[in-house]
Amino acid sequence: MTLTMLGFALLMVLFGALLAYIADWLGRRLGKQRLSLFGFRPRHTATLLTTLTGGLTVALTIGVLTAVNESFRIWITRGDRILYELRQNETRLKELMQVNQQLGQERKRLEDERNRAAEALEQLRQRYEAQLQQVKALEQRLTDAQSQLQRTQSQLESEQRRVALLQKRRAELERLRTALERNLNTLRQQIAQLKSQQEQLVEQNRRLAEDSITFARENARLEEANRTLQTQNAELTAKNQQLQQENKDLEAQNEILLRRNTQYRVQLEQLQSSVEELLQLANLRLKPVAFQIGEELARVSLRAGLSEVRLRQALQDLLTQADRYARERGAQAPPGKRAVFIPEKRIRLTGGQEVAVDEAESLEAIVNRLREANEPVVAIARVLMNTAEGEPVPIEIQLYRNTLVFRAGTLIAETTLDCRPEQDVLAQILRFLRTEVRERAIQAGLIPVQERAHEPAPVGETEPRLLTQILQQVRECRASRVQLRAYALKDTYAGDRLQLRFEAVAESRAGHAPSPANR
Repeated sequence: MTLTMLGFALLMVLFGALLAYIADWLGRRLGKQRLSLFGFRPRHTATLLTTLTGGLTVALTIGVLTAVNESFRIWITRGDRILYELRQNETRLKELMQVNQQLGQERKRLEDERNRAAEALEQLRQRYEAQLQQVKALEQRLTDAQSQLQRTQSQLESEQRRVALLQKRRAELERLRTALERNLNTLRQQIAQLKSQQEQLVEQNRRLAEDSITFARENARLEEANRTLQTQNAELTAKNQQLQQENKDLEAQNEILLRRNTQYRVQLEQLQSSVEELLQLANLRLKPVAFQIGEELARVSLRAGLSEVRLRQALQDLLTQADRYARERGAQAPPGKRAVFIPEKRIRLTGGQEVAVDEAESLEAIVNRLREANEPVVAIARVLMNTAEGEPVPIEIQLYRNTLVFRAGTLIAETTLDCRPEQDVLAQILRFLRTEVRERAIQAGLIPVQERAHEPAPVGETEPRLLTQILQQVRECRASRVQLRAYALKDTYAGDRLQLRFEAVAESRAGHAPSPANR
């Protein structure tokens, strides 16, 4: 309690004692005189006059103190408001101090991240320069190997080992490029975060400046509190200016890093393109072609109305079957990846823009097409381009309507066999299956299986047991000419393999009871 407030308290005590004395004296006088006002009884009149005198005395006391002392006048008029504003200012000051501390921690964290990014970039640059020197050396060695390739077979084996080394180097370059792209994306994210934090800092600085002005106006009469707030506001302003300068420096450094990363990425892409061209040239000259364009690796039939989950699982099963078959024929892939892949495509939009479509987006488009189809579909994985042995195989997934081609028991084709001893009946049966039966099935809509390029695509398989049964039926006819008929064993769709039932009937005995056989 200040001396002024202590004086006010003592003065109020004196005025209270004086008021009590005056009221007592006035009560006795009025009681003795027995005055009567407004028709009241003397006792009530004395009580009324005593009460009015006490109220006027208190009002006069407050009025005199208000007129004489400015502190008392401020306390009477704005005492509660000043206490409320003081509490608000204290709370606001604590919040500002917490925000300032958080900003300092965030700035320190950003500096640490920037230092780590700079160290990582320097390491990547050193590795890139070392790899560049190695690639130049490898290019020279590859040129020498190509000149020696035409001389002797021993030099050819040496060049094959060098090509294997180049493949390893290419894998290392690919990993380096992936690492550079990841670092570039990380730097871009950090730049975006820095810009966002800079905008937040600018907004916070603006708010802090406004709050400082407001505090200075509202706390003009509170001298001690005003000096404290002005000091703290000045410190906050200086720190905010320092943070702004540091943010500008960080932005300039990030721009330099982005330009360097772009230059490194362009150089790496050019280098990778040159190495891939050299490797492709070496592969074309040294490795045989294992897969030719248009060959079928796997197929799967899908009925109408499947859910999206079942469709995705069916496509994954198709890729798994194609991967297994490609590996059996000599295809290879990096660890953890399939030996078959859907290559990236570039599609030109109606607006003239080109967009890249990767394997995931291609599969997503195929799933959408399958969901929109209201009929059975067969999906076939075919080789997209000629591929050398030991390399992953690019494929495309083609969709066909899986309509019903033959119902069970439908006559597909028939022929007449010459069963004389000097004739080869087995060759006639095989020719019948490979020509008439095959052509009739393809004409009806059956999709043949193109397993090897430049070879007739079969529509089914003939087991040795089945051929033996057919020959036995023909011999049982005991005639020189036998009518051989091929029927569909069951309902066959466009994407199925054809299974047959045969009937052998001698021309001289049309009523011969045929024996069924399956193909």
